[in-house]
Formats: sequence, C-alpha cells, structure tokens
Amino acid sequence: MAGDGGGLAGQVFALAKDVAKVEKDVEALGERNGDVRTALTQLGNVQDTLDHLEERTSGLREDVQALEPLKEGLGSLSKTVKQIGEDLKALAADPAEEKLAVWNFSFDGGMDREEAEQAWNVLINWVRYELQYGYGWVGWKASAFASATPVPGAPTEAERIPPCWYRHREAVRELGWLCQEWMKIYQSSYGTPSRAGDWHDRYAPGVKRRLISALGKCVQEGVHQDDPWENNPRLPTAPRAIDDDSVLSEFLTWELQNRREAPAPGPVAAS
Repeated sequence: MAGDGGGLAGQVFALAKDVAKVEKDVEALGERNGDVRTALTQLGNVQDTLDHLEERTSGLREDVQALEPLKEGLGSLSKTVKQIGEDLKALAADPAEEKLAVWNFSFDGGMDREEAEQAWNVLINWVRYELQYGYGWVGWKASAFASATPVPGAPTEAERIPPCWYRHREAVRELGWLCQEWMKIYQSSYGTPSRAGDWHDRYAPGVKRRLISALGKCVQEGVHQDDPWENNPRLPTAPRAIDDDSVLSEFLTWELQNRREAPAPGPVAAS
C-alpha cells in the first residue's frame, strides 16, 4: 500500500516536469517568428512531448481509479478500528467481574465447618424465600387435581422440588451453584438483564428438571425417601424424620460436626 502511494506520487511529479517542459518549448516556438524550419522542428518536439504526456496522464488516471476500492477499504478499516477502540474503552469502564468461591459441600477437601455453616444459612434462606415464595418451585403437591392420573380436562399442578432436598447430596450441590449464580446476578455488579434471562431460561429450568427426576421417589411418595448412599455403612448417614425446623436443625448440627475445623488465624507456617 505504501509502495503504491509512492509510485503514484512519483508519476505526478514526473508529469509536472513534462508539463513545464512543454510550456518552455511553446514559449521558445513563439520566439522563432522568421525561422520556419526551426519552428517546425520545435513544433515536432512539442507534439512528441504532448503525446508522451497523454500516455502518462492516461496511465495515471488508471492508477487513481484502481486506488478507489482501496480508498473504500481504508475507510471501512478506519471505522472498524474506531469501533474496537470504543469497545475497549467500554470494557475498561465496566466494573471488574466479582468472583465467588464455589461452594464445595464435599467432606473430602470441601468447605470447613465455618464456611459450610455460612453456605448452608445462605442456601436455606434462598430456597425458602426465593425458590419457594418467589417461584413456587419447592414443596409437596397439595392440589387435589395433582394426581398421577388426573381427570382429562381438569387443572393440574406443576411438579415441585420436594422440601427434603437438603437430605439429598445431589440436590444440595445443584441448588448450591444455582443459588450462587442467582446471587451473582441480583446482588452484585455482574448482573445484567441478559444474564438474568440466561438464569431463568437455561440454568434454573435444567436444575429443576434434573432434581425432580433424581428425587422421583420422594415426589411420588410425597415423603422423603433415603438415597441409596445413606444405606452404605461406609458413608455418613442423614437424620430420618419429617421435614420441619427441628429436624433441619438436627441435620445441620450433624452436617457441621462432620467437617474439618477452620484454619487457625495467623501466618501460615512454611512447609
């Protein structure tokens, strides 16, 4: 591109020199009033120069026309570069995405007792006040029409996540990350309408569908059914009782007692 510009500039410069030479020859021709032979010779030189100028002008015109698409491309590239610059400025102006430590409810290398207690408090309140009251997604079926074989044409009630969700490790993990994603959208600068839309359209329905399927026995019986892992003597067992606040308190006490202690405050010793 730089070479094309330089070549074009050189041609324009050479053309200017040729024009100046023609002007000089014409001026000299006008001074030779009585010398016809010399004048005719000079006129021939001027004609040759004019023919040469016409060729150079034609070539120069073609070069300029050939550069028109390049000019349009440069204009488009300039707009693109400007837009990229504006996008970069907008990104720099946005607040940094707030990071959340993902809750790890595993007993092996997961959260310590203090971390787990905080996570459980947040998760339980979120399920109660958001999923239950806000969305109506948690609870046993209570409608008389919500039977396995409803009467044709009768109203039906959508299936819900059973309230014994906290006794199922799979449900705890699923609802844990869904809760954290909800908090990041609605309680931090990370949230946008489009991200909220993703939560409602992609994340939440998938979790609800998976949990209703995984806890199908509980849904079908209308009462908590132990997971198979609870019958394995090598794994910790969960309390077996009805779902109320006293049972929940008992379960949390057991859950936290089986976790590792939080690290002591102070500098970490070198290993």
